[in-house]
Amino acid sequence: MSSDTAPPAAEPPATADMTTEPTAETKADAKADRRRRWQVGAAVLLTVVTGAATAVLVTLPERTDVPGLATPNDGRYAFPELTLPPLPSGASAPSDYKVRTHAADLRGLLLPLPEGAVAATPPPAASPSPAASTSPSASPAVSTSSSPSPAAVPGLPPVPGRWVPCDRDAMLAADDAYTLRLTTDACRGAAAQGWTAADGTRTELRLLRFGTGDEAADFFSGALRMTASKDIASWHLDVDGKYPIAFGQVDVRLSDAQAGGMPTGRIGWVQSGDVVAVVQLTNPRGVPLQAFRQVVALQSGLLA
Repeated sequence: MSSDTAPPAAEPPATADMTTEPTAETKADAKADRRRRWQVGAAVLLTVVTGAATAVLVTLPERTDVPGLATPNDGRYAFPELTLPPLPSGASAPSDYKVRTHAADLRGLLLPLPEGAVAATPPPAASPSPAASTSPSASPAVSTSSSPSPAAVPGLPPVPGRWVPCDRDAMLAADDAYTLRLTTDACRGAAAQGWTAADGTRTELRLLRFGTGDEAADFFSGALRMTASKDIASWHLDVDGKYPIAFGQVDVRLSDAQAGGMPTGRIGWVQSGDVVAVVQLTNPRGVPLQAFRQVVALQSGLLA
C-alpha cells in the first residue's frame, strides 16, 4: 500500500565543534605579541618626549643668566695655567729626594695672581735678593744660595713672587715672640705673594726655605704655638676641616671673629720637605672655605 508522505529526512551526522580552547602555546604567543606592541609604542613615545625636551633645554638660557637663579660663587678663583720654574743645572725635582729638597727659585713656586685679583703692594722692607736678615734686630744676614733671578736670564718666564727677608713679615707674625724661630731653624730664604680678590678677600702667601727637612719640621711645630698673626687678632684650631695636600703636613687655624657665619680669617701652615708655606686669607665679611681650600691645595701641589 503506497503512501503519499515522504520519509523523514535523515539526521545530519554529528560534526566536531570547530571552536576549540586556545592552547598554552597560543596564549604565550599572543602575550608576547602584545608585549612587543607595547615596547614599540613606548620606544616611539620616549623618542618623541626626549627630542622635545632636548629642544626645550637647548633653547633655555644658562642658569646663571636667569635672574634669581644664578649659582652663588663659593669663592674659588680662576688661576692661569700653573707651571713650575726651571731647575738649576744638575738639580732634580723634590720628588726625587727622600727629604723633598727644593732647588728651584722659591719665588717661582708661589701661586700666580688669579683672574680679576689686584696684586698686593710689596712692603718697603722687601728684598730684591734671597739674602735676608734673620731677626727684626740688626743681626747679620744669613747667607743663602739661590738660582739666578729669572728676570736677569733671557728666555726664562717671570716669577709670580718676590723675595722678602726672613723676618716678622715672612712669618706673618704679630710680634717678635715667635719670629726668633726663623733664626733658630736657620731660614735660608723667603718669598712672598699676595692679592686682593673682587670680593675683598686678601690672600697672603709666604714660602720659607730651611737647610733641611728637619729644620723645616721644627719651625712648623713652633709656628703652631702662635696665637695671632699681624692680620688675625686671635684664632682657634680648625678641628673639623679636611685639607688634602700633595705632600707633607698641614695645620689650619680659624679666626675667633666671624661674619656671615664664616671666620674673617683663615691661616694655615704646610710643610713640604725643606719648605714651609704660610697661607692666610682675610676678609671682614668672611672668608669662604672653598677659596681657602683651593689655595692650600694648589700651593701644596707646586711644592710637591
